[in-house]
Amino acid sequence: MSKKKTVAQRAVALASPVLPAPIANVVGTRWGSRLFLLLVPFLLATGVLTISWNNGIPSVNFDRARAMIVGQHVGQRVESEALRAAEEFKNQQQGATSQQPAYEQQPQSWQPAPQQQYQPQPQYQPQYQGYQQPAPQQATQPFGPRAYR
Repeated sequence: MSKKKTVAQRAVALASPVLPAPIANVVGTRWGSRLFLLLVPFLLATGVLTISWNNGIPSVNFDRARAMIVGQHVGQRVESEALRAAEEFKNQQQGATSQQPAYEQQPQSWQPAPQQQYQPQPQYQPQYQGYQQPAPQQATQPFGPRAYR
């Protein structure tokens, strides 16, 4: 029994005849196809991968020098974002502790909310004159299982 293919696997299957066999096998898996669909547009946009056509046959070129440059830029960006996030977290922690240190806080006992007496709401009364509430009607027909005997 074979598993159903995801949309990403079907999309990658269109490109797999152009790819070498080991890469096509990895890209054909569920996670490989998703990663491929996210990674390839990024690599094409950054210029690491280029596609050139020779007599109607596409060839994919991988630029190692460009990959090193892009890798360094991405690494620097990730590092700077990590440092910024750590600094922001540190500032939030300092802001929370500068109000009153935890060891100086007064213990708060739990107390239930005060109970309020039940106050029934007044019934709706029409505001215009001449309206009479209909009298409750008595059930003249028998109701229930004995009604049909």
